[in-house]
Amino acid sequence: MPITCNRTLLCSSSSITGSGKFYSAAVPTPRSVMSSSRQIRVFPSPAELALSLSQLLVHESRGKNSFHLGLSGGSLVQLLSRELPKTAGLNTEGWKVAMCDERLVPFTDPESTYGEYQRHLVPLGLLSESQFITIDPSLSVEDAAADYTKKLEKIFPGTELPAFDMLILGVGPDGHTASLFPGHPLLEVTDQVVAPISDSPKPPPKRITLTLPVINAAKTVVFVTTGESKAAVLKRILQVEESDPLPAARVSPSNGKLLWFLDESAARDLTCPVEKHSVL
Repeated sequence: MPITCNRTLLCSSSSITGSGKFYSAAVPTPRSVMSSSRQIRVFPSPAELALSLSQLLVHESRGKNSFHLGLSGGSLVQLLSRELPKTAGLNTEGWKVAMCDERLVPFTDPESTYGEYQRHLVPLGLLSESQFITIDPSLSVEDAAADYTKKLEKIFPGTELPAFDMLILGVGPDGHTASLFPGHPLLEVTDQVVAPISDSPKPPPKRITLTLPVINAAKTVVFVTTGESKAAVLKRILQVEESDPLPAARVSPSNGKLLWFLDESAARDLTCPVEKHSVL
């Protein structure tokens, strides 16, 4: 069945703006200013959210010779592994898949984001290991970030700032996204594509992450968040104007779309109008 919608988004998002190939942090856009590029979509259940996300991937990648996708870990691994094989019209032949952030651990470690996709998604035959852009976990965290930057340069030739077709991000209870944490100096980095972090507040401490300029250069950014444990932080991110916004609130694609995919439990505290969707 087609997606249905009964309300449209009226509240706006904060922004990161700037000039040149990298974007410098600026004062957040007042939330009284409407952002036509942001949509909040609320689904009755995680299952319906997952189905809609899979349909979105089909729609965004259809007809393209190449499709550059950035994925996060956590529950997204199971969500995509469960729904993508059932999605009509899916063609992943031209896909290149990177990680929005990665933990500096062996791929066999359960903390490895790529390792989880390798174990759960790759065996389904939709994507091959060669389609994934992975870190070298044998390197130091600084060298791993530099190596990952070079790998991204190969799939985005001629550009210093990669523009992914789609990034799928999550949100932590503290408002972090990728491995960008509240109050951390990495939030102010504007001259790196991939940054190392050795003091992550959430273990494991050593990680690499896409920086905000790269995230905000994407053509489409999708936040996927479920569960009532995220309700309070989502209200803060989506409705509260702050002088020092949480990392997820700093995501505002400069020339792209920003989509929030929430289930009803995660969206329960929101008072701004949202789009109600059902795909079953």
